Amino acid sequence: MATNYGSDTICITDTPLIDLQISDPQQVIGQRVARRLQTPRGGLAAIGDDPNFGLDIRQYTLARMNPAQISQAASQISAECTKDEEVSAADVTLTFVNGGPMIVTIQLQSAAGPFTLTLSVSSLTTTLVFGG
Repeated sequence: MATNYGSDTICITDTPLIDLQISDPQQVIGQRVARRLQTPRGGLAAIGDDPNFGLDIRQYTLARMNPAQISQAASQISAECTKDEEVSAADVTLTFVNGGPMIVTIQLQSAAGPFTLTLSVSSLTTTLVFGG
């Protein structure tokens, strides 16, 4: 029996010019987790929502971090991903490119099967950073 993951708007911010609905489980879960990872902790508490929702990982992209801080950041990101009820596991890897920007790779495991969320710093745009 197939699991119904619902549908969502195919946009991280839910404010596209054209509302395109998606129903692919990996896209629905991935976009929901991506929103979670760009919302500051407690950012939704002001509207009466979960005060523990969110972890804005943009803070890590250009941060200088030692190995212990990198490990802690990976653990925090993994814990935030698994707060989603349809994510059973999240394997997070943070790597630096030539000693500079960081790439965050997230391998999610759900009932729909494994998939990867990756954003190279070269794909990072001001729209992704400030779009919302």
